Amino acid sequence: MLASLRTVLVRATDRAAIRMTGGARRPGEPPIVRPRLPFVGHALEIGRDLTALLRACQREHGDVFTLLVAGQRMHFICDPLSYPQVLKAQDNLTFHEIGQEIGTRAFGYHSPPPGPGLDELERYYHEHLKNAALAPLTARMEERLRVAFDRFTGDDWQEQGLFDFSARVIFAAGMETLYGEGIADDAALRDFQRTDRWFPLLAAGVPARAFPGLLRARERLLVRVDPMRPDASAFIRARDLLLAKITTPRNRQLLQAAIVWASQANTLPAAFWSLAHLLHDPPGRAAIVAEVEERGFGDLKRLPKLFSSVCESLRLCSESLTIRLVHRDCELTLAEGKTIALRAGDRVALCPQLMHRDPEIFPDPERFHFDRFLSEGGGPRQFRKRGQRVPIPLMPYGGGVSMCPGRFLANNEVMLFAGLALTRLDIELLEPGLPPLDKTRAGLGVLSPTRDLRCRIRRKPRA
Repeated sequence: MLASLRTVLVRATDRAAIRMTGGARRPGEPPIVRPRLPFVGHALEIGRDLTALLRACQREHGDVFTLLVAGQRMHFICDPLSYPQVLKAQDNLTFHEIGQEIGTRAFGYHSPPPGPGLDELERYYHEHLKNAALAPLTARMEERLRVAFDRFTGDDWQEQGLFDFSARVIFAAGMETLYGEGIADDAALRDFQRTDRWFPLLAAGVPARAFPGLLRARERLLVRVDPMRPDASAFIRARDLLLAKITTPRNRQLLQAAIVWASQANTLPAAFWSLAHLLHDPPGRAAIVAEVEERGFGDLKRLPKLFSSVCESLRLCSESLTIRLVHRDCELTLAEGKTIALRAGDRVALCPQLMHRDPEIFPDPERFHFDRFLSEGGGPRQFRKRGQRVPIPLMPYGGGVSMCPGRFLANNEVMLFAGLALTRLDIELLEPGLPPLDKTRAGLGVLSPTRDLRCRIRRKPRA
């Protein structure tokens, strides 16, 4: 009895030590970067500038180290050659619990439990958001973008913020592509932006009721997308029918409304940066305009320069974290045979922004080069580190089982937005330079600018 009680007390003490300081380092585990604050750990530093913190830790401790973040041990793996080993270790490193936690905190829904229903839902995403199934959505997106450009521009010059303009166009076109014409207006955009503004704190566990007006804004968005409109996309209508089979009516509504955020949150800033970078790069802008005017938008694969420029913008402005939960005590073998020990309940994290700004992989990494992702022959370029090919050189959409299933549509949308804006509009920037990235959203996807970029816009005069 005493031995059992002693064991329980030791385990409870170990758990408390982990949550407060990171606990003791066991043999084979990565080095622990001791925090200044108990429990909070490095959370505040991550909120200020994630990549700066990770670079400092990497210089001192190497490519693998452990941080304490709000009572949770997180093992950061910074060598991009080891990314595939992390993403493939699905028996020991899982994502479902993390996705469920974020979805419940931020949107109030509960993911369907593991089983046939969840498997069917995941298959549906991957089958209906790529290859041939993507063509109708892309064609509809082009149509709605053209309508939105006409709606928000005129024949005379209008002075406005480029980010605000990009957000209005992308939000209107994206919502109408998925949910039907007329569903998006300025009020809907404000409700979305209120939801998006507080997403980092919601995902961290702060209750939604702590933010004035958030619950009402979220409910208004839900009312807009439920029930289905007759001209909603086939993808959304079929998804709604599938959700009705595998979850409760209220949870179906919450899951349906959550895709509003998922389809917009990263696309809005990505569209802004893709256009802003090209406006600041006259040779790149001229090359993209020439390519689009020669080949049109009938097949986006025939626009490699435009595709490369979007990839380059994403390299510079995306700062996502790919996180896995350690399901059981295990060892993980990394590149070059190095092995680390992991404990059940810990988390493993990849921060691709470190790779995206690595001068060994991307020379002159802080500069925008529109053709960086093109080889001399015009095909995709390969990138190397320590003489080895980097297997996944660009990760703006996550990786492995948590990779965004809508990434192909999002990429097409940003390509269409930038290409149409440059060929249909006259845009003059009214200030030099680009605004800084908003680092307070680090780890959550594409970063917004800290301020807008003043410009003036009009439709191109007709010949």
